[in-house]
This record gives sequence, structure tokens and C-alpha cells, in this order.
Amino acid sequence: DGEVGTFASCPTTFVESNGLYCTNGDNQITHVHLRNVGLSGTMPSLLGQVKAMVWLDLSFNNIGGTIPTEIGAWTHLQEFNVYSNALSGTLSTGIG
Repeated sequence: DGEVGTFASCPTTFVESNGLYCTNGDNQITHVHLRNVGLSGTMPSLLGQVKAMVWLDLSFNNIGGTIPTEIGAWTHLQEFNVYSNALSGTLSTGIG
């Protein structure tokens, strides 16, 4: 496990596990807090499948590449923190 596609839903209405939080009635991931945990590589486009995302904090890691355009589907997003990484690109104006 550990791939984004394998955690698009949660088994209960509130779960906190390794920085993943599920709080909506559909048991989907709504909050991801993986700040300063040594992540590297790129943000996978599969993140766009996590449609209920409200809050994402990936700050202070070593993530590079571009911000996936697929996250433009996150219509509920309130917080997007990727400070202190090596990301490039822009966010969709329709996000959140």
C-alpha cells in the first residue's frame, strides 16, 4: 500500500493515520498533513482522485517537479501548503 490511489477512501468517519485525516460522511480523505517528513520525488497526478480534499500540507519536504493539473478538481480546498519544496507551476484558478 502507500500509493495515493489506495487511500482514496477511509474505513470510518474519522481516521488519523500517518498524517491522513478523514472527516466527511463519505469516508473520503479530506486532510493530509505530511509536513517535514522527508518526502521526495514528485506529486503524483493520482492526487486529483482525492476529490474531497480540504487541506493539504506538504511543506518542508524535498518534493520537486510540477504541481499536477489534476488537483484543479479539488473544489473544497481551503489550505494548500507546499512551502519549502522545489515545485514549479501554477494552481488552477478554479481550485477551492
